[in-house]
Amino acid sequence: MSGRSAGNSGLVSTRGDLIERTRRYRTPPTALSSTTLSYELINAVKRPGHGTRGNSINLLVNWFRIKFDHERMFIFKVSMNEVQQKQNGGRRGQPAKVPAPITHSATISKIFWKTLRDWVRLIVTSNTYYFQKKTTKNFPDLHRFVFDDLEFAFTTDSNSMRGKTLVCEHPDKEGKQVDVHFELFAYFDLNLAGDIDSNPNYHWTSIFLKHMLSQNTRYIPAENGDDREIEVSKRFAHYNGGMFFIPRTPNAPKVIVEPGVESWLGLYASVRRMENFDPVINFGLVNKLFVALNLDLISFYLMIENDSISGRPMRDFGLNSSSCMSPQSASNFNHKLKDIKLKCDCVPGKDKDDVVTGRVERHYRFIELKEDTCADREYMKVGESEEEFRGRDGRIRRRWRTRNVIMAHWYAAQGTQLKYPKLPLCVVKSGKKMDLIPMEVLFTHDQPQKYIKMLSFYARMKMTKLLARPPVQHHRYTNKMITEKLEYNDDPFMKAMKISIDRKMIECEGRVSEPCTVLGKSESDESVKLEVKKETGEFFISRAIETSNKKIRFVVYKLTDAVRWPQVGEFYRELVKKCVTRGFNVPESDHDRPPIRKEETIDRRDYLKLATLMDDDLTKFSRSGKTDDEVLVFLFFTKMIDDLYGEIKYLCDIQHGVVSQVIDEETVRKSCTKSEDEMPSDYKSIYHHLCLKLNAKLGGVNQIVGDDEPEYGRQPGHEKTMFIGIDVIHPSPNSPIRDLSLAAIVASMDKNAAKYDVRIKVNGRCNENVQHFDSHFSHLLEKYYSTNKFFPERVVILRDGVSDSEMVKAASQELNSIQQTWKKCANGEKMPPFTYIIVQKNHKTRFYQRPNQEKGEVANPPMGTVVDKDVVTPHMFDFYMVSHHTLVGTSRPIHYTVVYDDCNSSADVIQELLFRMCFLYARCSKPVSLPSPVYYAHLACERAAFHHQFAVRMGEINEILDKGEEETDQQYATRVEAAAMKIEDKLQVSRKHPGMYFI
Repeated sequence: MSGRSAGNSGLVSTRGDLIERTRRYRTPPTALSSTTLSYELINAVKRPGHGTRGNSINLLVNWFRIKFDHERMFIFKVSMNEVQQKQNGGRRGQPAKVPAPITHSATISKIFWKTLRDWVRLIVTSNTYYFQKKTTKNFPDLHRFVFDDLEFAFTTDSNSMRGKTLVCEHPDKEGKQVDVHFELFAYFDLNLAGDIDSNPNYHWTSIFLKHMLSQNTRYIPAENGDDREIEVSKRFAHYNGGMFFIPRTPNAPKVIVEPGVESWLGLYASVRRMENFDPVINFGLVNKLFVALNLDLISFYLMIENDSISGRPMRDFGLNSSSCMSPQSASNFNHKLKDIKLKCDCVPGKDKDDVVTGRVERHYRFIELKEDTCADREYMKVGESEEEFRGRDGRIRRRWRTRNVIMAHWYAAQGTQLKYPKLPLCVVKSGKKMDLIPMEVLFTHDQPQKYIKMLSFYARMKMTKLLARPPVQHHRYTNKMITEKLEYNDDPFMKAMKISIDRKMIECEGRVSEPCTVLGKSESDESVKLEVKKETGEFFISRAIETSNKKIRFVVYKLTDAVRWPQVGEFYRELVKKCVTRGFNVPESDHDRPPIRKEETIDRRDYLKLATLMDDDLTKFSRSGKTDDEVLVFLFFTKMIDDLYGEIKYLCDIQHGVVSQVIDEETVRKSCTKSEDEMPSDYKSIYHHLCLKLNAKLGGVNQIVGDDEPEYGRQPGHEKTMFIGIDVIHPSPNSPIRDLSLAAIVASMDKNAAKYDVRIKVNGRCNENVQHFDSHFSHLLEKYYSTNKFFPERVVILRDGVSDSEMVKAASQELNSIQQTWKKCANGEKMPPFTYIIVQKNHKTRFYQRPNQEKGEVANPPMGTVVDKDVVTPHMFDFYMVSHHTLVGTSRPIHYTVVYDDCNSSADVIQELLFRMCFLYARCSKPVSLPSPVYYAHLACERAAFHHQFAVRMGEINEILDKGEEETDQQYATRVEAAAMKIEDKLQVSRKHPGMYFI
């Protein structure tokens, strides 16, 4: 954002001004970006009152009160440019070079604080200051400045830096200087009261407070500065608004996720307001992946070989002076360490003639392993003494007298005996210089570096359990980070700004709702109420409400040697037994052995082998004439490989439209245990969950909720309500997509909100809004009508993936598209009432059940807990709900915001509606944390990402290239939109599929 000069006429107001942050991925403009909005912004729903259902419960929330004076703050725009040594014109009349701007945030921060310290020191040592002021009231204090490490500095002093340009020595380039210019940009008053739109100070106050809370950790003190400031700044790494504690001691909180990869504990602060407008800070624990500090590469190599992700003791594989590295191990090592920052304190320092003149310490970036070893590269030129010689121009020069030295001997002379000379050398890079260094003298860097590569499948699966913290630990860590690690009570910046934070979490009140009625079928095939456990919400399903009326014929493909046929046979028989008891129509002849079973070893390079297998079996099936009475279900026994998973699902979901289930070797191993003590109860077993998934994929219904409370209006079960779930996923290091964002829109097709159809939408990268929503809703509306022979009388939209600032815009755009589509497609039917609810799960608010006399520790809130007063926003209809029972870790409540509601529903009606939707998730027999439409939309997004990944590899889809240098925004937007439409067509599931393929 460009600054605006205040000049001498006054300051610049802040109304409508916001800091625009650079994003990691560039969001392409839409084709409508140059035009006005084609829809009107709706007015968000106000809170209709508080709910009354349920028993009261006392809670703690990780919100902390913050106090500050309503002081005037001034914003300075800070710009930095390297000083050019030669200011004359260039050669042949060319103009002088423009000073190079400095854009790296870490360098900007170093220069800013060094400049400020030098300026304060200059004033302190100047007698003129005291003679003129006669007082220390306005004495400069660098702690009265808060910097965003990019371009804006906040301070209470409007005059001291106005229009100044100071010169500072470049901290990273010897002999270079930097011009630092301060331009007065704006002012605002610290004030969070009143409505957001009517209070122009609100946004700047929020931005300032957020930077203030982390300034203590981001400040870069002088080397001889205050001991406390140096200590605090060394404790934390600061990334994307989070403050992460650096685990430099063995007992520091960290979790080993993968070889050489650790998850560090951090704290994220967000500014919020209570219902009564009181300002508070939400401190939430967060985790981020970092490369392990100071890890020698030999240990790194052994960890990769052991795949030691659980911290168990590592085997050394008998490494000795003859040990070599296999090509596969070298490939794994290269993949894991590519671009990782390293350090070495025993580097042969070489001159321009490649003569080793001494030992130096150097920082590197890993490139790759070289086939050469220390044993192969025996000699290096080492300088022994300097001698003088006369050059051709007659001048006396100096050069080294050299001798050839074996590399291992040179390291031994430096006190480092190479133990593994036959391990490959590492190609490493420092600046433009490339070196070959033995593995055993290299270490990962001692400064924090984020790990941004994709984790292995098993690491991703274990992440949730590895990082789960029970509520007692979560509560303790949060308080400890604030009081002991961040030391807010002694924070010099907060003291200088007269800001203080209450050290106690806020107490609040919630309500606990009773579980709803869940219906299933008995063994005699009669509809019955299922027993729902009050504490956990679990219910046992004897038979599914609805199953396919076709005969189920299983096709078994064993695609890996990791499982044997006897194990596959046992697994198959147990699965069929459970399917039959749940109501599946499996021919008796298939109970012991599948009608089709094949074995083939397939890796990620065998693209056509699996497709050929499926084509043969499906062709035979179609020629058999039994397609009207039978349906094939493919079971794939495989070692879980992401690429192979994507291929299986692309072939089954999109090309053929058949039901598939991937079963990995770990699942087979767990299920085939012979110990009765280790076997889980029936409704928790692996076979039970597979039956639930297969039934939903076949078009069946596992359970429904009862419609036994008519006073709460149109709950699930009302026959003419359509429920829509929307989610968007974006590129990330652990996502298969790289060049686009994917959206999924699911819509219920039956009166029980148990069956859903889905449409996949492709957006430009990081675009939250679902573009061309009308065409997708049109398809879903036509499918609803063809299924039910009537149009819905109410539409409830549950939207995930929208931030607070985008709520009204997203709701306005998508509601407008739906309403316009209705007018075109509903054949004159009356427009139904719409309800639009934002569902947010990625927030940092956590609730704890307050300890009582019997139990002196905090605990998770019970299932059904709702909080809709005090710790909610003052201007919206929002609330928090814990709809699930948490077995591992701390409960994460879901934050709901009702943005639009034609029905004028009460808080009780909306809350009961959403709670019931959490009991309808087809993959398990208990309530989950999210309403089922939102969950399904997220699953559909993830499946589409795998489809896209495989389609790109096969050449079915072309990746969207970044904007060209000569391409305008409009041309880029048009190209992205055209490419997205083509990709969408390739990602829609085959209409032959009988049910919800994404389950």
